[in-house]
Amino acid sequence: MNLRILQVTGEMNRGGAEVMLMNLYRNISPDTKFDFLINLRCLNNRFKGDFDDEILELGGSLNYIGSQWRLGPVKYILEFRKVIAKVGKPDVVHIHLNSKCGIIALAAKVCGVRKIIAHSHADLKFRGSFLNILLSEIELRIQKVLIRKFATDFWGCSEEANLRLYSKSLVKKRKTLVINNAIDISKFMRVRNDKINRLRESYGAKSTTLVLGNVGRVVKHKNIKFIVEVLSELNKRGVDCLFVYAGRVDDIVYGQAIRRAAEDYGLASQVLSIGDRDDIPEVMSSFDVFLGPALLEGFGLVAVEAQAAGIPCLLYKGFPASVDMGLGLVDFLKDFDVNNWANLVVESKHKRITNKEMIFKAISERGYDVVNNATWLEELYKI
Repeated sequence: MNLRILQVTGEMNRGGAEVMLMNLYRNISPDTKFDFLINLRCLNNRFKGDFDDEILELGGSLNYIGSQWRLGPVKYILEFRKVIAKVGKPDVVHIHLNSKCGIIALAAKVCGVRKIIAHSHADLKFRGSFLNILLSEIELRIQKVLIRKFATDFWGCSEEANLRLYSKSLVKKRKTLVINNAIDISKFMRVRNDKINRLRESYGAKSTTLVLGNVGRVVKHKNIKFIVEVLSELNKRGVDCLFVYAGRVDDIVYGQAIRRAAEDYGLASQVLSIGDRDDIPEVMSSFDVFLGPALLEGFGLVAVEAQAAGIPCLLYKGFPASVDMGLGLVDFLKDFDVNNWANLVVESKHKRITNKEMIFKAISERGYDVVNNATWLEELYKI
């Protein structure tokens, strides 16, 4: 049976939801085709997404639509219908836009789509002025009503994410489903030591250097600048250390603030931004400790990737507890006490695990292996 899935997303860059979706796409059977409908704030300023070329290589199509805020609900539905007329009616519409899912579910229903999946990728927390938060909460309530009425399936990356986007009655009646943000564990099992050593050398790290690491979009709520403070405290204690972070700079102002902080602490040569990467298993494996001080994570796929590399993780409580794979590698912190973080860095550096069989077993048994997940999700698409 051939299946056609319309994946409704934002720009396909290296975010948690997008990485999860691409991991799925690489492992789904050839009988299932993905088309992508990418929602853009401004259609005239379209930038190439990190995964665009790979999507086309895998046989998918890229289609574009303006955002709901830009078009308004009625025009959005009309534009959605045009896309469906162009690509053909899919068997499934799978929506990955959190608080925008409701109107998209309505648009899919208008087009006669049989299966409409809303997928919550975050325990939503709105930021900004009081008015902005108020308007966002009002919109969310409206979208939740539309989701309940027009979506047929209610998925999320965690119980917390489901509780935020869907009504409590749906959750209580077990009509929601947690879909683990799975990774390709095998890629982490195949990392070669010579590649790790070359990466560490490129950082200027010696064999005794403690490399702190972070991977993810460079935006304010990821709180990357705090790691510079931790680095400064370790430096005061005489620890030979570096901080390396990988990821797209989505907030240029915040990226500049990180550099200024490094300069202010006299650590400019010890804070390295290595940009967006496609060799995450090697990058993760080059770290000694992964630090995740993000204020909020829907799930935090990077923490699972760090554990797949056998790396100890220090995470702020903004990460859900479910991100811990039970390997003894994760510590959650409740505040941003620099001394406490520095103490745990020193304690954690010896926790690294090299037993790859144990790592694979722990992560796969918790349902985070993408090969197994792809088979399961393909069956769910068919129901």
